[in-house]
Amino acid sequence: MTTSAVPSTNDQQQLAAAHTALTQGKLDTALTLVETLLQRLPTWAPAVHLAGLIAKAVGDLSRAEDLMRRSLELPGTAPRARAEYANNLGNLLRSAGYPASAAAAYELAIELAALPQAAIGLARAMLELERPEEALQIIATHTGASSPLLAVLIRSEALAQLGERQAALNALGAVNEVEKTRSSFWVALGSRLAALGRFEEAETALLPLLSTPDAAAAMLALGEVRVMSRDWVNALEILRKGIQQFPHSIELHSRHAGLAWMMGDHRYFADPMRKALAERPTHSGLRLALVTALGNAGLHDEAEQILRAGQLLRPNDPHFLSLLSLRCAETDRLDEAAQWIETAFSIAPEFELVREHAAIVALCRQQPDVALTHTQWLTSRRPLGQFAWALHTTALRSAGRDEWRRFADPSAVCHTRVLTPPAGHVSIEAFNAKLADRLRARHNLAAHPLVNSVRQGTQVEILPEAETDPVIREFFEMIRAPISSVIASMPADPTHPLHSRKTADFQFSGCWTVRLRGGSGKHVSHIHPRGWLSSAYYVEVPETIAQDPNRGGWLRFGDPPYPIKDLAPSGWVQPKSGTLALFPSYQWHGVEPFSGKSERITIAFDIVPRRG
Repeated sequence: MTTSAVPSTNDQQQLAAAHTALTQGKLDTALTLVETLLQRLPTWAPAVHLAGLIAKAVGDLSRAEDLMRRSLELPGTAPRARAEYANNLGNLLRSAGYPASAAAAYELAIELAALPQAAIGLARAMLELERPEEALQIIATHTGASSPLLAVLIRSEALAQLGERQAALNALGAVNEVEKTRSSFWVALGSRLAALGRFEEAETALLPLLSTPDAAAAMLALGEVRVMSRDWVNALEILRKGIQQFPHSIELHSRHAGLAWMMGDHRYFADPMRKALAERPTHSGLRLALVTALGNAGLHDEAEQILRAGQLLRPNDPHFLSLLSLRCAETDRLDEAAQWIETAFSIAPEFELVREHAAIVALCRQQPDVALTHTQWLTSRRPLGQFAWALHTTALRSAGRDEWRRFADPSAVCHTRVLTPPAGHVSIEAFNAKLADRLRARHNLAAHPLVNSVRQGTQVEILPEAETDPVIREFFEMIRAPISSVIASMPADPTHPLHSRKTADFQFSGCWTVRLRGGSGKHVSHIHPRGWLSSAYYVEVPETIAQDPNRGGWLRFGDPPYPIKDLAPSGWVQPKSGTLALFPSYQWHGVEPFSGKSERITIAFDIVPRRG
């Protein structure tokens, strides 16, 4: 039979038998049947796609992706079948740790046949990309979702990401009694309860799930419960058991490595991830997670070696190509950086990560006009994307275009307020002294988080709605009026990434306290992708900071964490106890190291407009 022949009835029956074997877990049988088919019919899309599903089931994710993509490209496939292929590809990519690529596959499936399950997948990918508003819009638009339970869980998670923690818990009330028997409901319930400080109830919801198919998610959530209650030792033990039971779970490995690092294990923290990758070197999501953990720990050379090994295994993977371009740009290997990003761009010009890194490489190569083509694409694609606007304002400034001032000049968009102490406190200094004592008691970790900007210090999350300490609750009451005043002062401008979102009220999307140690404590320059307005409130400020001619310990605006020549900071805030600084979440900001041995203690938070 030639490759262009029409499949026979026997071929159709053999394909059905292979599919049945796959669903029954008889992978060897399924593989034998489908390979026999492909020998006769190498361009029969259903057989090619089924071979991809079988490869996924046996853990060969790279081959699975190649086969699924090939099945999409083969001619003669009906739109509905192509949509299902695209949806399956999206599921594969999302499970492998590629949410952005998965989103593109789901969008294709929706375009071809408006598959409800693809809408669910796309919304889940948006959550993993920390784009909750888009996830909510997808769920609201596709009301005929294939899984009502999943739709509710996605809505709940999106609300939680937006800081609407009570609304996120309330959303679970839409689940009917039958669906409440599903373990995924109880995982979500445990997470929502924990975010409100209801830790005992959260554990009651999660503990029975440790012997269910959702045990990995339950262990991750249970670990987060212990982290939120600052029970670090037990949290680490739960995560350790989780990766023993699920040795290739990206989420469990990442959280375990991050917590081990913060607890002071700077030598072995990533060993479980290294071991898991050695056992499954084609697991690209795990490889990328390890690269991220090592890079954030300052182990850049090892991270680059692992990244290069991944690129050799997957030469056309835009993730590896664009990350290599960034690494080369950061280390002044600009010609090599350009080669990597040009290859990535030729393969995936619609991939946001590629566009972001293309803009960064262009800025480092002093090509601001090239960078602007990418940042304009990014801001048009994501009008509220904080990282997109951070890059765009940098490109405008590098190009010498005064338009940057409208968006990012500290004198135009950054604010400071000296606060009045809550009632019952004789001065702001007296209140801050009490507040510092309460916060210092919580800083009992050994090191900074792996995924944040802090270096040589510690950072601990605060849950505003769940906070029980009366002094910290007074802090939240104290800052409401100043924040409202800053928002009210914003002009009405629908074309401005900050001012266009002005609303009558706001809510916290995240809050944490940071302790920096004198000598080397600092914040590397960064932005806050999940915020709208970000902050720094100065609780305790060493005296040496005020006299430091190098602005040690000061808040620095405007310079990104990339080696872009001739781009000095655009502004500074001198920390003073009792001062609140507010600035756009897309504004680059960092903190210089300061001298001495004393501590600099702050509370930081992100706020977003309160939804109607």
